[in-house]
Amino acid sequence: MKLLLRESIRGVGKRGEIVDVNDGYARNYLLPKNLAMQASEENMRRLAGEKRAYESRTAREKEHAQEVSDAISKVQLTVPMRASAEGHLFGSVTPKVIVDAFKEEGVTLKPAQIELESDHIRELGTYSFNIRLHEEVEVQSRVWVVAAQD
Repeated sequence: MKLLLRESIRGVGKRGEIVDVNDGYARNYLLPKNLAMQASEENMRRLAGEKRAYESRTAREKEHAQEVSDAISKVQLTVPMRASAEGHLFGSVTPKVIVDAFKEEGVTLKPAQIELESDHIRELGTYSFNIRLHEEVEVQSRVWVVAAQD
């Protein structure tokens, strides 16, 4: 099904592009969430009219993402976890745990923004990961996973 994207969707296309997607993906996800519309001349004109508002909103979001990026670069993130003598964690460090640790430092993020190399961290150590704040703003951070003092 040919659709005109109203928002940029990672892996599908950028805002304003005409893309060809599976019918089910279009009917069940893109159209109900108002992320896309039927590709027609009228819709293309309507989308062009919305472009100015979209560009100003995107500029504000990018500026906010830069501010959050600066705040993240100042944070030394340490996560205490219960661990065995060999350094294996009882549990794991997930993006949610990292987001909660950032929240304690005054930085608000969403778990979906955290991009770990694997799904979970299961051993003590230092780990690097990316945080995608905006489609054009990505920052790298580190977390030190240490044994919790009981």
